Formats: sequence, structure tokens, C-alpha cells
Amino acid sequence: MAIADDFSDQVFTPSDEFKENAHITSMDQYKKMYKRSVEDPVGFWSEIAEDFFWKRFPDTRDFLKYNFDMTAGPVEVKWMEGAVTNICYNVVDRIIEKGMGDRVAYIW
Repeated sequence: MAIADDFSDQVFTPSDEFKENAHITSMDQYKKMYKRSVEDPVGFWSEIAEDFFWKRFPDTRDFLKYNFDMTAGPVEVKWMEGAVTNICYNVVDRIIEKGMGDRVAYIW
């Protein structure tokens, strides 16, 4: 039996202090965000994208194009085509400039 199997049926609820500082503070908030991401992916992700630095913001007309139907042509996904940003700046520098340098986390 793997270690992960030991906890597969358990729920670990975060402390109130942790939830106060979290980006998503409740399961209800998560479910609402998830529902919107599925029902209105362009609106949802366009709103999320507003929090980032962009050299060229993604055009909402070209924000998300996909085809998963092999009978309708090649399977493909195009995401924020034409947008230009700097990921390193968004992940590290922008956070430090906002005064949150003690919260920077970079996981490879």
C-alpha cells in the first residue's frame, strides 16, 4: 500500500488563519469559480489575465480556440494567441514590487 492511499478517504480542513490569507477562501468560492471557468472560459481567464503584466494583452476574440473533434479536422488548442508577456517578471519581480517578496514561491 502506498503512503498516499493511507489518506485517500480523509479530508484536511485548513485553519481559519490559513483561509484568511488564501486566494480562495472556501470550497463554495472554488466551486463558483470552477463553474464560471467551464461555462465562460474566455470571460473567466480574461479576468484572471488582468492581474498579470502583458506587453500585448490577449485579444478576447482569439483568446481560446480549440478542436477536440477528429472528424472536424486536426485536434488543436490555441490559447491567448498573439499575447506577449514575461513569465519570470510575473512570477517573481512583479510580486516583489508589490511588497510581497516574502511570499514568492517558485517551484520547478
